[in-house]
Amino acid sequence: MKKLLLIPFLLFTSFVTAVCGDDGKESFLLKQPEMPELSGGKDDDTPGMSDETALKVNITVGSRTVAATMENNAAARDLLSRLPLEATLNDFNNTTEKIFYLNPALTLDGVPCGCAPVPGDITIYAPWGNVAIFCKEWSYSDDLVKIGHIDGEGIDALDVGGDIRVRIEKPWYEK
Repeated sequence: MKKLLLIPFLLFTSFVTAVCGDDGKESFLLKQPEMPELSGGKDDDTPGMSDETALKVNITVGSRTVAATMENNAAARDLLSRLPLEATLNDFNNTTEKIFYLNPALTLDGVPCGCAPVPGDITIYAPWGNVAIFCKEWSYSDDLVKIGHIDGEGIDALDVGGDIRVRIEKPWYEK
């Protein structure tokens, strides 16, 4: 009887050992994307990028390029890791927002939800997994995750009726 109880115990122990590394952390958990490597900075004389520069992206619409600054969170870093990319922004909710889907959807691990978007906010609508760039102000939603914002007056390049094709990439000085 004791031998019969020992077999399930040994199987369980083998499973736990296979799943856990030497540090005891579960190796099957998803890891957050790494932040882009930075060199230099505000207090450093070495040439390189500041943290803010590493979070910059360019969005090209036709012949116009607008800048955006991404949030320092896992979802934004996931998007940054996929650049450059081209997408068709679909007009949604009567030009309130432009949306597109990425496959696979951006990670939301550890990213706080909840946002009252203003024009220029770049968000993820968690239930659908789509990226939404708001052209107009909208009410607070627990399902929105802010991942960036278009700088300055750049949102007017996207605030047009219909679908538009864009290219999103890191600025030339970061490639």
